[in-house]
Amino acid sequence: MFAVVDIEATGGSPKQGRIIEVAIVVHNGQRVIEEFSSLVNPETKIDPFVTALTGISNTMVEDAPTFKDLSTKIHQLTEGRIIVAHNSRFDYGFLRQEFKRIGKRFQRKNLCTVTMSKALLPGHNSYSLGKLCADLNIPIKNRHRALGDAAATAVLLEKLLFSDKKVLLNDLLKDQLEQANLPVSISKQDIDKLPEETGVYYFLDEKGRPLYIGKSNNIRSRIITHFSNDTRSKRFSQLKQKVVEIDYQLTGSELIAELMEAGEIKRFMPDFNRAQRRKKYRYGIFLQEDEHGFFRLKAALLHPDREALLLFTRQKWAEKAIADLQQQYELSQASRIELKQEAYNEKVEKAIAKFNYSTPNFFLLVEGRNYEEKGVVLVQNGSYFGYGFVDVSCIEQGNAELIVDRISKDYPSPDKDRIIRKYLKKKSKSRQQIVLEEQEALIN
Repeated sequence: MFAVVDIEATGGSPKQGRIIEVAIVVHNGQRVIEEFSSLVNPETKIDPFVTALTGISNTMVEDAPTFKDLSTKIHQLTEGRIIVAHNSRFDYGFLRQEFKRIGKRFQRKNLCTVTMSKALLPGHNSYSLGKLCADLNIPIKNRHRALGDAAATAVLLEKLLFSDKKVLLNDLLKDQLEQANLPVSISKQDIDKLPEETGVYYFLDEKGRPLYIGKSNNIRSRIITHFSNDTRSKRFSQLKQKVVEIDYQLTGSELIAELMEAGEIKRFMPDFNRAQRRKKYRYGIFLQEDEHGFFRLKAALLHPDREALLLFTRQKWAEKAIADLQQQYELSQASRIELKQEAYNEKVEKAIAKFNYSTPNFFLLVEGRNYEEKGVVLVQNGSYFGYGFVDVSCIEQGNAELIVDRISKDYPSPDKDRIIRKYLKKKSKSRQQIVLEEQEALIN
């Protein structure tokens, strides 16, 4: 039994956008047996571009039910059924996020007609719903409206089922869990209870001690992978024999998951996190000045009387980092000869600026574990301090001191500062970064 779904939304990202229309066409594999559609009040403004594309305006949804009002009906129509959508990642992702907003879990098998069409109906120039349906003579009434697109997708599904003879369909619907080789003490019911959310997970032994700690943006899926592909290796085969229980902590954001994982591995030193557990920083990059006043970078052993710009586990990694900087910022010997001391030293300072934060005191706002909170990561005096979770209402007040008070001190390490710098670079345009005054940042 299938529930063919189409949604229209305020934006392209399930985490930021909201549903403005939903349609569900229940299909038994041979024919349609039920249809449902409704406008949805997104409780936010609709972008003019979306209105131009769908024809759905703010006025139209003003008196429509909210997603919470419709959640029971949507749950009933999809329960025990396979969700089908043209680009199911989009539609299913929005449904999951909307249920998460109201504090409910939504987990269904889902099937993408784009994926099936590419496999069963090769040769089309485009696999967008509109162009594919035009090629197949499938009429679409009210394109870019939920019920029109869902009804067309249902017809497309029928054609795919007829073409497939259910061979590919069976492969696509195979649950990873069915192929996993679980530890004796872990049941399929235990795995099904795991969240499809971002966080840190723990494989525990009979005494509740962590054997292995990992992170993922889909805890359930990652753990299943451990007990399918990963167990081909001797190390994870040994791990499987010792696992008695699985635990987890949700973090909401991948940034906090990375920071938490790094800290938890150092805290518990799990036997099967060998690489991260054994990291010891013995070398660093140092800034020196020669007899002519020119700056130079040198890789050397750490020393209590010298402050390193950056730490490394091996000298060769420090030397490689210096070589990369010299190439990127043109710090060759020839450049040193050509430039005056002041100009050359400025180039060196620019190069090593990437080792430091652009401002010494700030916090980052990231996704929280639910829609009533935000994750907060604090950098103080140029180093990572810790993270915490803060109510959205507290953030809306704009009281930085109050937000900082919600942050717990974490164990600093070069790894964690690297994680944050990598995040800042990756999210240079979309990050939420709040610069703090020195007095606001002070925490004992």
